Amino acid sequence: MTLSTPEAVLSRLEAIEHDLAELQNGLEDAALAFYRAKRDREKAWADAFLTAKGTDGARKALAQQETAEQGKEEEAAYEARKAVLRVLETRASVGQSILRSQGRA
Repeated sequence: MTLSTPEAVLSRLEAIEHDLAELQNGLEDAALAFYRAKRDREKAWADAFLTAKGTDGARKALAQQETAEQGKEEEAAYEARKAVLRVLETRASVGQSILRSQGRA
């Protein structure tokens, strides 16, 4: 798609707005799942730390080892949606800049 006319740019910005609206619910759901999983992982880490034997360093390492895999899918889903959001925001910003420059020409 070329953005050589203001109409084309506006059309693309409208499409980006639509994409952002569709992304919003999924992003909110992913954030909720990630932060719940993060809280659960932190609690599991604390439980593992408290029950481990040895020096503080060894207990921390054991707790980290036991909980490192928890919540990885939720974190990945959330980070992926955030990446999509950043791309859409960048595209919208570029489109707005193109639209402003076309207005000056």
